[in-house]
Amino acid sequence: MKYSPASEAPLAVVTGASGALGAAINARLREHGWKTIATYRTRPPHSGERAVSDTTWVHFDTAVDASADALRDAVETHAGCLRAVFACVGAPSTKRAVADTPVAEFEAVHQANVLSLVRTWHALAHRARRDNASVLAVGSDAGRAARARNGPYSTAKAALESLVSTLAKEEQPHGVRVNLLAPSLIDSPLAQQVMSLKGVTDPESYYRELPWARPLSLDEVAAVCIDIATTPQWAYATGQTYPLGAAL
Repeated sequence: MKYSPASEAPLAVVTGASGALGAAINARLREHGWKTIATYRTRPPHSGERAVSDTTWVHFDTAVDASADALRDAVETHAGCLRAVFACVGAPSTKRAVADTPVAEFEAVHQANVLSLVRTWHALAHRARRDNASVLAVGSDAGRAARARNGPYSTAKAALESLVSTLAKEEQPHGVRVNLLAPSLIDSPLAQQVMSLKGVTDPESYYRELPWARPLSLDEVAAVCIDIATTPQWAYATGQTYPLGAAL
């Protein structure tokens, strides 16, 4: 939903906004007149990156309690109405068989993909309830596909889906909607990293084997995320997982 400069700009929180999809969501929101509070874990965006004037950047490490406090403080000091929360924090696995994957990797991937939403909600629940915010978490089709050599990631994304369903039931009486988008492969630096871990040496040939012979683009996934979270036609939906890919 686009807002004119004359109207009061709504506020959105985008966690993981220094990643490719989070950055795309953040950019589209700003282009449509939103104010955003965006989080990063390892580094803030370079000052030369485009259109950062309407974004407040907050360091957010999902393993550190103080990060939730910093995110909460940033939102509570903002005068705008919190309309949407986009939970984009995540991490891949190393694509090894379960027998060869250290328990520590399962823990780290679960921390990034599942507990990140828990910590985000601990920081934002009060404000989100007050403002009747909508929450959109980004999962993956891996949560249901459960492919071989992807155990930590698949189990984490399946847990995220369960968490979203539970959170939706708990928060519906407070006027908060919570949904999950589960896209297939997105054309991004992370996808390149994942394909490398899988031993893919010719990405273009790999893409030609996909439905429609291409991966999803960052822009189309970001547009779907924003549509589900913010537009009136989705106002009834909560507790849902929406796959985004070809069912072939």
